[in-house]
Amino acid sequence: MPSHDSKKKKNHRPQPQQPKPQQPRPQQPGQQQPKPQAPAQAPVKPRDLVDPGVTRDEKTKAPEPYAYKKNDRGAQLFGPDGVKAGDVRQGYIGDCYLAAAMASVAAAKPDAIRQAMKDNKDGTFTVRFYELDYSGRKTVHSETVDGDLPHYNDMPAYAKSTEKVDGKEYMEMWPSIFEKAYAQWKGSYEEMGHGGISGDVMTALTGERSSQVSTAGPGEADALWTKMKAASDQKKPMTAGTGGEEDARYKDPKAGVYGWHAYTVLGVEEAKEGDKTKRYVMCRNPWAKRRRNSDAAAVGDTTNDTAGGVFKLEWAEFRRLYDNVTVNG
Repeated sequence: MPSHDSKKKKNHRPQPQQPKPQQPRPQQPGQQQPKPQAPAQAPVKPRDLVDPGVTRDEKTKAPEPYAYKKNDRGAQLFGPDGVKAGDVRQGYIGDCYLAAAMASVAAAKPDAIRQAMKDNKDGTFTVRFYELDYSGRKTVHSETVDGDLPHYNDMPAYAKSTEKVDGKEYMEMWPSIFEKAYAQWKGSYEEMGHGGISGDVMTALTGERSSQVSTAGPGEADALWTKMKAASDQKKPMTAGTGGEEDARYKDPKAGVYGWHAYTVLGVEEAKEGDKTKRYVMCRNPWAKRRRNSDAAAVGDTTNDTAGGVFKLEWAEFRRLYDNVTVNG
């Protein structure tokens, strides 16, 4: 009978030996043990949240045909050139009060924008809002929305920001995300898209109280200038509002200012011209253009598309065209 003794087998192949476990070497003085590597994390699955309702047709009351989808223009929450007023472009919705306020805070207190918004890294963003009651007590309210935006063709239908930096086109999402979170907070885009109060929006971003001052009355001119000059020097957000749409002041395209509309006030300045000192107010239209294209063509405004909606008015003209100024802080 064949032997079962492996030593006597002619075709015996030695089994591979298992390596002996290494004994840890004694740690030398000053020598650090290698840190264990964290296990690789699985990619985060994007979250898809319920979106607020879009605006409705004024006649039929049917929802506007704006489809929710993600932006495909290299969207990011904040762009490489920082937060600034020029990021904000009002879309097909009557929320100039919101757009003007966003741009004002972006110009004066850009950190307030950054601190109010959090990228959750799962396709959603949380926006923090402040509320103040009559006694000045501050409460915090938060809304979480995803990055799906109402689109008209290939562009967001509402607030947007498409820019070029070093020749590369990108989109900063923060104006769109803030607007979407605000719409969700108020109920829908329809609920917040028919006018509002810029001061409330600035307060929601900064947590500081806003106050409105009339531009009317010759006796108030110096007091208003002093208030606006101090606000400009102290980097306080400001907006300005115009009167009714049918007001004669806004019929002339040369005015370049429109009724029932909110504007960002970027600051004021005084300039020596001869033996006189003139006062100016720097304004910005949240359309990112000063005029409608048809009006710009009528008056030969060749900078309408390149100035980003920024223009300068003499003090007397500013007070003639605007009814009120709101200062935050």
